Order: sequence, then structure tokens, then C-alpha cells
Amino acid sequence: MKGKEKNFVSAVVYVHNDEEKIGGFLEKLLRVLGSNFEHSEIICVNDCSQDGSFEKIRKVSESALEVSVSVVHMSCYHGLEAAMNAGVDMAIGDFVFEFDRADFDFNDSVIMDVYRRSLE
Repeated sequence: MKGKEKNFVSAVVYVHNDEEKIGGFLEKLLRVLGSNFEHSEIICVNDCSQDGSFEKIRKVSESALEVSVSVVHMSCYHGLEAAMNAGVDMAIGDFVFEFDRADFDFNDSVIMDVYRRSLE
């Protein structure tokens, strides 16, 4: 674990009918968190998805060795803000990343840039 950040980080991910995107998104996020932090977690907030989003999350999380992955199931559709608040309430990290959609439309390095900038 040499060279990894010591702070525990949480990533809260909003999921609503994201079956097509969530698998790739989580794989990239797992890679970034696992290679940069000693301790981290991902909390997926499943906002009453009607597709196979949960199955994709479960499949990807089975291969997660360094990062804890958990799912919060909303009982009915609550919308982005309420769902994200539920995920943030569950987060135990010293630092919490919030992803309001399962789309990695930015470079992986942005996550660490944001983290380092917040420490300044």
C-alpha cells in the first residue's frame, strides 16, 4: 500500500435505469479508487430502477477486491436530490465524491485532481 492516500474516501453514485452505463462506470471508479486510496467505498443509490442496473452493480462488485461496494435501494422513485442525500448519509469517508450520473465523460485523473485540490 505504498504511496496510497491514507484518507478514507466514499463515492456516492446515483443510479436510475443505468443498466447500459453502470458496469463500465464502476469498473473505472474501482480502478481509480483502488490504485490511489488505502481505504475506500462506493455507495450506489438505486433509485427504483426498472432495468438490470442492480444486477450489473452486483456483477462488477464481485470482482472488487480493494474497494467496498454497497447498494442503497430506494423503495420508490425519489429523484436525484433525495437519493443522493440518502447515499451521503450512509457514507463514512473523510471525503465524499458525489456522482449524479453513471457516465465517465471525463479523464480519470480529474478525480484525484479534485481530491488534491480539496486538501489545499
